[in-house]
Amino acid sequence: MPHTGNIDETLDEEQELLMRARLHVKSGLDRFSHGMTVDAIAAFYDAISSAMQRCIIVREISTNEVDISEDFTLFKMLLKSGVFNDSITLEDFEYIRQTLEDAFENKLKTFDETSFLDVSESLLMQLGIIKEGEIVS
Repeated sequence: MPHTGNIDETLDEEQELLMRARLHVKSGLDRFSHGMTVDAIAAFYDAISSAMQRCIIVREISTNEVDISEDFTLFKMLLKSGVFNDSITLEDFEYIRQTLEDAFENKLKTFDETSFLDVSESLLMQLGIIKEGEIVS
């Protein structure tokens, strides 16, 4: 998703990632409301990815010898570091990731927007991007 002109270029990396994640949440909700499901799913995935990258900075988690350029590896690292409470599992992120793949492959016949938004909201709340109730399905 293009960010040109939407994010202040003078922000530090942490603030830029926070802004990016929040913009993706807003644009994802807008896209769902306009029936642009694939774009909405991609926006939420990008929000979660940006939020996880930001979390590494905010919590000063050491990434020595770990390639965090892959989101699944980053999620596992955050999970192991105790960033998420027990309500978040590896399966939650796998669900979001698989939904994105299904969206890009046009395989969303059984897509449940409410479940997707519930899992996304839980992840984004625990990553400090949104507050409870900000995502209304």
